Amino acid sequence: MGILVKLNSKVVSLQSNSSFVLFSSMFINSSHQNLIFKRVILFHLFVICSLLPINQAHSKITNVEQETISPGLIHHRFIKYTSHGPVKINILEIDTSKGFTVKPSLAQSNSIWGKATVSNIVSNKGAIAGINANYFNSRGMPIGSLAIDKEWITGPVYNRASVSIDEAGNLGFARPSVVGKLSVLKKSSKGSAISAYYRSKKKNIPAQLILSVDNINQPDSLAGKDGVSFYNHWWQDKLSCGEGRACVLVDRNGIVRTKISNYESTTLVQPTRNDYVLTSLNSSNLEGVEIGDKLVLNWYSTPDWSSMSHVVGGGPYLLRKGQIIIDEVREGFTKRSGINKTAPRTAIGMTKPGRLIWLTADGRQKDSVGMNLQELASLMKEIGVVEAINMDGGGSTTMVLEGSVVNSPSERSGLRSVSTALLLFEPGHKASPWEGSIHGLGGP
Repeated sequence: MGILVKLNSKVVSLQSNSSFVLFSSMFINSSHQNLIFKRVILFHLFVICSLLPINQAHSKITNVEQETISPGLIHHRFIKYTSHGPVKINILEIDTSKGFTVKPSLAQSNSIWGKATVSNIVSNKGAIAGINANYFNSRGMPIGSLAIDKEWITGPVYNRASVSIDEAGNLGFARPSVVGKLSVLKKSSKGSAISAYYRSKKKNIPAQLILSVDNINQPDSLAGKDGVSFYNHWWQDKLSCGEGRACVLVDRNGIVRTKISNYESTTLVQPTRNDYVLTSLNSSNLEGVEIGDKLVLNWYSTPDWSSMSHVVGGGPYLLRKGQIIIDEVREGFTKRSGINKTAPRTAIGMTKPGRLIWLTADGRQKDSVGMNLQELASLMKEIGVVEAINMDGGGSTTMVLEGSVVNSPSERSGLRSVSTALLLFEPGHKASPWEGSIHGLGGP
């Protein structure tokens, strides 16, 4: 039980001339002979299903390998040579029409504050594959868009690119925005729909006040001085209210139970499954909200992703309609972030026929130097991707397939723990129940 933010709220054939290296080293271990035999058969049966034009003759690509894991799931490996040196590339080509389920997961199923390795997240959820997803802070809080099972966990920030996924595995790419329209129904006072505060302080004030909420479970500094932020049970941390931050606590029925102005002394407030908290760094934004008022909060997204089940955020955008459109400044990346340096990379894309592409590029190693954003976008375009976004990279870049890490992460101390992973489940797999709430806020 709890209060959540619903996405469906109304208010808101191989074409390569490559010579493939086919499993020759795998036959050394006779204990895996049956598995190897099945894989080789699968390769011969389904190799024509790959739609990626990986052409080593014209693209400075060598050491091309391709393995069909199962019908609709193909693992590609090769080395791409850039002006900086060699880069080891791993790609998962996924035909979601074959019944695969794609779904993000938090490191901890009931909190945004936590980290785990991609390997552990994949194993704990019973997925066949996974890659790292959102950016995150030192405590594990995802930065930017994250929605699971039609519930917004964290909202978009900085106008950064995100990818949405519906129940059929169809993808949407955009720089989304989510705004909550908050209707404040004033508490009756002596038969009047206008509160005593309004009758005494102002004239001709309507019984319903409309406010906008533009931040979901992210630091309210990202909402700006004039923004209003929303926090529910996912936040699982105390909010320091008063002394510069105004807060109202609202119960599951929408009734304001507590109000703290920004000029009052500090009071710690923590949202639970039975309430939510609105905050603002400008007290005038919440001035018209009083204890006893009823709040109705509905959510709108642009574009309309109400039919989508999941959203993960990254940035910047790499490809749109087949064209490179990198604009790190527009998406709030500073020079200090080093976003365009040569580094390990993770990217998500979609081909024109609708195949889902997961790509990792290893970096910070002698035999794999990494890529900058332009090189990454150019490679995605070269292999037939038409829509793509960059995800968290660097030491976070990890791809897991069938229980093994198939790329070479750059962390010397071992696999980096991350806040979220994007998971792939085999056809027929029943994912474990989501730990989310069942009481919708602003639903249809």
